Amino acid sequence: MGAELKRKNHLQKDSDVTAVESLVAGSVSGAVARAVTAPLDTIKIRLQLLLMREDGLKGTGLVKELLRNEGIRALWKGNVPAEGLYILYGASQFTSFTMINKWFLHFQDQNHFSVSQLTQLLLVGGATGFISTFVTYPFDLLRTRLVAHESRNLLSIKDTCKSIHALDGLKGFFFGVHPTLLSVVMSSGLFFWSYSLARDAAEEINKRSHGKLWGVEAMCGFVAGVTAKAITFPLDTIRKRMQVLRGGRASQMLIDHWRSYGLANFYRGFGVSVIKTAPTSAISMAIYEYSISSMRAMKGSAESRF
Repeated sequence: MGAELKRKNHLQKDSDVTAVESLVAGSVSGAVARAVTAPLDTIKIRLQLLLMREDGLKGTGLVKELLRNEGIRALWKGNVPAEGLYILYGASQFTSFTMINKWFLHFQDQNHFSVSQLTQLLLVGGATGFISTFVTYPFDLLRTRLVAHESRNLLSIKDTCKSIHALDGLKGFFFGVHPTLLSVVMSSGLFFWSYSLARDAAEEINKRSHGKLWGVEAMCGFVAGVTAKAITFPLDTIRKRMQVLRGGRASQMLIDHWRSYGLANFYRGFGVSVIKTAPTSAISMAIYEYSISSMRAMKGSAESRF
């Protein structure tokens, strides 16, 4: 029973997961994923913020430069807002997914139509990304500002917030939100869509191997994370630069950047990003799925005692 439950896909169109279960499991998955991948996130953001003339500084070179000039603590710059970001994002992402998914199913029943599971996951995933981004965006901006600060003297969250508010008011906490929304809506929709495809393929392989396929949830999360990131990475790069440069029009920045540097520069830091994103997605999905399964197993065990 436990093994069967552990393998269940809790992100299907007709999933019976509750909002409370999603809230708890999403928070746990976000916290664990961030704790494991924090240094890679710092390196990824630094690579995205490098200018073209610094093209020789990549990967290991950037890490050596970072450690030499700023110390090992620099790898965890912005980790407090980032940890809050991941916990809040994980909670809001999976909770809103569950609620929107159920609402959309009810809407289809009421209006006598139906869409395929993949279409539903693409739409619901996109809406989920939109909501989660609005809830967590100030944390994301704070993290980027703290990571971009190239000094051994770490900025405090309080001082960074004061600086942003003094210069730009409340809107300063939302610089870069427009390309972020486009990027995250696309990325979130593609993530849930590709996760479902990967789970279906994995289940077929698992049947042929008589249930011996290990780590299905993590492997499928890995595939989904890489797929979504590869398609939306240029928008993520524009977003990071807008956050550091205090705004500007996304469309104009896109045009100027294209003219100055070409397509390749939009993918600066992509390798590190995938190294970071893929494990994050794998860990997040594995922890989420197992957290749901564990809560249900404990509930079933408790009920069987009475």
